[in-house]
Amino acid sequence: MSNGVYGTNVPIYIESGKLDSLVDVSYCYNESRSYDSLSNSKFKHLDSAVLAPCERSTDNGEADKYVEGMYTLQLPLSDFNKKGFYTVYIKPMECMTNITDVGCLSAYSNVRGIILDTSSIEDNVIKEMARTNNGLVGFRVVYLDDNGNREDYYRIVTSNNKCEPVIQAPSSSSDKTYTYRYDDSSSLTFLTLSPSSAPSFKSNATPYIGKPTQTILLANTLFEPIQLDIEMTTHDADTISNMLEGSQLRDLDNGIVTTYNSNNEIYSQSEHYTLKDEYSGNPIYEVKKNKTDSIDFSQTIDDKL
Repeated sequence: MSNGVYGTNVPIYIESGKLDSLVDVSYCYNESRSYDSLSNSKFKHLDSAVLAPCERSTDNGEADKYVEGMYTLQLPLSDFNKKGFYTVYIKPMECMTNITDVGCLSAYSNVRGIILDTSSIEDNVIKEMARTNNGLVGFRVVYLDDNGNREDYYRIVTSNNKCEPVIQAPSSSSDKTYTYRYDDSSSLTFLTLSPSSAPSFKSNATPYIGKPTQTILLANTLFEPIQLDIEMTTHDADTISNMLEGSQLRDLDNGIVTTYNSNNEIYSQSEHYTLKDEYSGNPIYEVKKNKTDSIDFSQTIDDKL
């Protein structure tokens, strides 16, 4: 029977103040699609402020509220000012930190997890989420090896709660071991991960969830990575239409031809003249030279019609 669930994609709204901590935006530029251009391309970081939440207006024109999941991408002209191909890559931000310990709860020895010291997390937004009980639920834990390379597996955070260590001193050894219990006044947080328990058919196959001092990356799962391909061109359909169908003024006195857009504003201007043979005086070439730096703005059309 139907359970009333019709979809799994939930539109998300991220506050503007948290975009820098939760969204990673980068781009690269290629002059062409040739192999040489693509092989030398490198991605550069872009400020997440280029994303602006979309607002929904009411009948009286006032802003109602944000449209969840919809953002306007405002590309800065300082970075996107060349003719060519741009690739924009938007993905969840990753926050690097280290595992303080791997242990279990003192009251539930079968509940394993990793312990993080929230004071060592550099990003303030992620730090505040880690200090909030269950604030990291849904985050992805990516493991790095001793050389700083990513492992080919990850774990999902199913819960996180503040905790404190409980010393366990075995009678046969002087070494101290720790279990953990929940304590909302502590700076440590206990993360349970999935998967973290052995399957029923192989009880000794405990999944790997990390080791003390290991470097990990915390990444949110609020949205899927997005890649946008943008082509910057000199002309588009409107500019081509202006040149083909726009009004024109031909000044026969000085040979200037001016083309106008739909608002009768000067769009293009060129100078037409004839080159003649210096000995015979016979015309040899007819020249059209575009005027780009010395536009004659007196060539208006409205006052001449």
